[in-house]
Amino acid sequence: MEVSLQLYSIHEETKKDFRASVEQVAKLGYSGVEFAGYGGLSAEELKSLLKENNLYSVGTHTGLQVFENSFDEELKLSKAIGSKYIICPYAEVDTIEKIDKLVNLLNSAAKKAAGEGIKVGYHNHAHEFTEIDGRFPLDIIAENTDDNVILELDVFWVAYAGVDPVEYIKKWGKKVELIHLKQMDGDKANVDMADGILDMKKIKDASVYANYFVVEHEEYDKPVWDGIKNDFDYLRQIV
Repeated sequence: MEVSLQLYSIHEETKKDFRASVEQVAKLGYSGVEFAGYGGLSAEELKSLLKENNLYSVGTHTGLQVFENSFDEELKLSKAIGSKYIICPYAEVDTIEKIDKLVNLLNSAAKKAAGEGIKVGYHNHAHEFTEIDGRFPLDIIAENTDDNVILELDVFWVAYAGVDPVEYIKKWGKKVELIHLKQMDGDKANVDMADGILDMKKIKDASVYANYFVVEHEEYDKPVWDGIKNDFDYLRQIV
């Protein structure tokens, strides 16, 4: 089980020094990173930074506006740095019309990306589990997107919405190629991996089709780097 880090987890640190932050991620033992912005670096600079630190790029989170207006440029950069996925991290899905628009956008982007050996994905929050006509929007997205469109399931937000993440992973099987590991306590706060109620071992074991496990941590009760290290050390123990 190799573990990567979603760099949004340390966004206050990357704002200060992007290069040094990525270097620290590698020093802590993480195998890869998932981008949420590139720190103003070019594709060549990013490629060198990854290589120097023996890291790979799982992929990137990029907004809907990129999918709509500049996907070709994003695809070119992603290919250059070896990314496997381009992920839409959020969309409004409170009507069937909005869901249809998102599905079409993802399918269109996926057709372009397939030629470069890259897949497109959608990352959930909790609102995708607010039913429309008795169905979860995330189910509708999963059912109507092509094979080259995957789900990046964020287990924190699945549980936050009152859905069992283990059962939901099993439900969508091969569609779930990426897992966001994010821990929750009984008050629905984001905490260190060892301090929460989500069984990461069961989540890992259920994710038989997942290619990558990505840590995301957004709330801290300690220095950021201590939290990030604690997460990695805990996940290494459960393998």
